[in-house]
Amino acid sequence: SAYDVDRTSGANPIRQKLENLNDAGSLYGPIIYDKAPIVMRQLERMLGEETFRGGIREYLARFAFGNAAWTDLIEILDRQTDEDLAGWSRAWVDEPGRPAIATRLKLNGSTIDTLGFDQSDGRGRSLLWNQRLQIALGYESGARITSLRMNAPHVDVANVRGLPAPRYVLPNGEGIGYGLFRLDDLSKQFFLDHLPETGDGVTRATAWLTLWDGMLEGDVPPRPLAELMLRALPLEREEQNVQRILTYLARTYWGFIDDASRLALAPRMEETLRKGIRESPGTSMKSAYFIAFRRTATTPAGLAYLERVWRKQELIPGLTFAEADYIAMAQDLALRNVRGTDAILTEQLGNIVNPDRRSRFAFTIPALSPDESTRDSFFAGLSNIENRRHEPWVLDGLSFLNHPLRRKHAERYIEPSLKLLPDIQRTGDIFFPTRWTQSVLDGHNSPTAAQTVAAFLAAQKDLPPRLRQVVEQSADSLFRAAKIVR
Repeated sequence: SAYDVDRTSGANPIRQKLENLNDAGSLYGPIIYDKAPIVMRQLERMLGEETFRGGIREYLARFAFGNAAWTDLIEILDRQTDEDLAGWSRAWVDEPGRPAIATRLKLNGSTIDTLGFDQSDGRGRSLLWNQRLQIALGYESGARITSLRMNAPHVDVANVRGLPAPRYVLPNGEGIGYGLFRLDDLSKQFFLDHLPETGDGVTRATAWLTLWDGMLEGDVPPRPLAELMLRALPLEREEQNVQRILTYLARTYWGFIDDASRLALAPRMEETLRKGIRESPGTSMKSAYFIAFRRTATTPAGLAYLERVWRKQELIPGLTFAEADYIAMAQDLALRNVRGTDAILTEQLGNIVNPDRRSRFAFTIPALSPDESTRDSFFAGLSNIENRRHEPWVLDGLSFLNHPLRRKHAERYIEPSLKLLPDIQRTGDIFFPTRWTQSVLDGHNSPTAAQTVAAFLAAQKDLPPRLRQVVEQSADSLFRAAKIVR
């Protein structure tokens, strides 16, 4: 989650300046909630548990019942180590972004000649991110883990010269590092060919994340990555990995491959997901596969199956559905403009017992309509603050308006949505501007949509810095997808 912010041009540091208490809520997000704990863990690993604990004790005792800052803690800990903690803190805490760490592997026939890693700062600040890495060298018998202190632009791994050539090198072998890890060509091809049967669950999870990052950077083509996911799903037994692969698969399917490739992939994808629904041993895994199927089904056969499940004409052994599930099925059927969409929405509205869910569903029906003018009217109404009172309802509606299947028509909503952001920030919840912008942009992947956002950012010179960050962070996937698809 932190990567989704840190890889963007609008990334914020962990330690931020607060000019006005009214803006306090805008400081929070994945960098605070997800990156900061990783950085604290790295600090503890760098110092050692006892040294770290002793420094925390001194910090708490010295500043008991008073005010203290992060820099006070760093000053205390800095005296107890030979590491440059001030420089470490500047890179990790005071500056946004993450290091790019590339593998440098040179073989001498069938053995390793040199293995090294090069780190760089994509933002041109020449920062160095000091961290400990666990490098995994993959062999047929398993992975060999070697530790590396990544504290310079170029670091070579000691004591590996002469070892047999590995099948792969995974720079973040045990998942404890933080950065954009670029694979060497040998390792990248190995994972594209053999990831499903590689290593343990953590190794596979880290490899998936590394390949996903590589795809976003243009190093890994999206279509082969999607096909790898389809091969991997029937073989993967770690539920967290299944969930992660399904998430990546849906994002690739809707955002990073062109429409022709998506249509060609659809039958095989639906077959794989339905097999997962049938054969998964536990309820949660079956549910994960069904949700993925529901969100991606597009073929006539797939939609007919989904409608039968919604109508309770076809049961899924081992899986039961609640009211919210039937609501979601009806909404997905409506987004596909299946025959009788209006009747499906009306019937579903009548089936809802919970009054809050019924009101929420009724609010979003115009956003689900097959009629473009009805959807336009719904969007126009969101400029009225009274129609934004129930923010989760609004976010549902925006997501439906900008669904990938409707994104060509929905491009007209992008600029006015962004122009509403100052009012959204002034009148809404602290997280509403980010969620509003993501709901508008996440369904888009065209160069035209990307240009609309870029033109907005260029024209809005007076946009508050926090809102500019929100747009830059939320639009990053769109910018990358437009470039990759083109």
